[in-house]
Amino acid sequence: MTKIDAAASVLEEETRGMFWPFIEIDNQLSYCPLADFGALHVREGKDIYAKAVVAQPLTGHIKLFNAAQVTGKIVLMERGKCDFVTKVLHAQAAGAVAVIVTNSDAGDPNAAFVMDAGTRRSAAAAVQIPAMMLSSAKASVVFDQIRSCYLDRREFALTIKFLGVQAAALVLETIETSAKQKQQHELEEQRRNDLEKQQLEASRQLRSRLGQQANGSSGSSTVSTPSSTPRAAWSASSKTRRKHTKRLFQESSNGSIPRSSSFSRNIEPGTYETSSLASSCSSSHSSSNYSPSLCYLGNNQATTRTGSISVTNHWCPMTTALLILDVQNYFALHENETCVFEPQSDSSQANRLEYYKRINSVMVPTIQDVLLASRASEGMEVVYSIVESATQDGRDRSRAHKHAGIHVAKSGFGAKILTRVTPTDNDIVIPRTGINIFEATNVDYTLRNLGVSHLVVVGISTLSSIHVCIQSALDKGYQMTVLREGVTLEQGTSLPEWLETMEQLGCQVQSASAFVRDLHSFSAEPFLVELDR
Repeated sequence: MTKIDAAASVLEEETRGMFWPFIEIDNQLSYCPLADFGALHVREGKDIYAKAVVAQPLTGHIKLFNAAQVTGKIVLMERGKCDFVTKVLHAQAAGAVAVIVTNSDAGDPNAAFVMDAGTRRSAAAAVQIPAMMLSSAKASVVFDQIRSCYLDRREFALTIKFLGVQAAALVLETIETSAKQKQQHELEEQRRNDLEKQQLEASRQLRSRLGQQANGSSGSSTVSTPSSTPRAAWSASSKTRRKHTKRLFQESSNGSIPRSSSFSRNIEPGTYETSSLASSCSSSHSSSNYSPSLCYLGNNQATTRTGSISVTNHWCPMTTALLILDVQNYFALHENETCVFEPQSDSSQANRLEYYKRINSVMVPTIQDVLLASRASEGMEVVYSIVESATQDGRDRSRAHKHAGIHVAKSGFGAKILTRVTPTDNDIVIPRTGINIFEATNVDYTLRNLGVSHLVVVGISTLSSIHVCIQSALDKGYQMTVLREGVTLEQGTSLPEWLETMEQLGCQVQSASAFVRDLHSFSAEPFLVELDR
């Protein structure tokens, strides 16, 4: 047996232990493939800690020019111009304790491999120091650190650890987990940025459309019903004004602020009018009671059609919440394999198609526009409610949902809100397993904590869920608005008749465009009262 064969035999014997080299970069271990021809003198647990130096020339294809500075240090080289073994031999001749060859292929930044060009057996006897390959991505970090240390006139040190199979497996698992978490975080960050860009672009387009509508209809009121009443452009630009204004509205609803007769509105018997704050402010700049920081709407007394229906509604974004009901996969996706919901078992195929067509073509685009306007309006809350069981088997459902066969498993696909109207991190999502959101959840407690007194309702009605929501909210003293394009009712329910019923209950019915115009009327700065011309 020749000396080379003996060395190769010893190499195979030693490498059966399967130890793995790691380089410590930024306090984290990074795996580097080890050249087995330089593994004879490496043992598990035998770490190498030494100062690092960059070879000159960088590729190490000839004898090093800086050999005097290499002795006792870890040498960094770059791939290319010669085989791996030649680089290692040149570093070894200069007195290096280890060699790290960096991959120069930026096309695959995470690739790292060792190629001995067929010299493995002969190199096994000649090479006495460990040699490793470092990926391009990790190498750029190391070179940046070396450059920073050089500018600061200090030396840079590296630690090379040799771990056994079990320890290496744990480290590799940790590295993989960290990489997945980082990738997930980057994807979420990118998704948030894309969503913000989409919202900004959609908001810009929405404002452009509204501006065109406003230019084409001069003299029109900012509310859903014609009115010659002056409108106020209002915005709370500071925390103090926001709190002050919200308190004033709460006090005005309780009757604790004296009402001025200058705010009276005479409505003829037999007429029905609903107005927003934007169409109800006093138009007098010379009034002695006028204050830029105080927009108080008096005369909130009951003016009725039949003596029992309040027809004057005052609101502002600070006390308003958009309530989106059941806009989720379970109810909105047609013929979905994961969760199937039929709007009415005896409805025809044409009716079912019309039901889902309204959801996708009318309701969802409307909610998108209203969401953009609501989020752009300072102080307005956005609240989602979805049907979702607290258990996988749905045993916590209400009797009504069990009887109807409605079951949305906890964290299931059916519970996901449609992507086109997905909530942001600052929105509120309230799950429930009953028909009436006010009876099945703590939404009333949440809304009162937020200072909300006005609800704008959109969404999908299931088992009359929107009807009972509006009725319960009115009973609890909330001012209610429903957007006619923003709701989808059960099959067989006439939308005009249903909206008329809501009006008779005391709920304001508005088009989405009218509501958005109302919101935009609050956005002018500073506080101004303008007359429609």
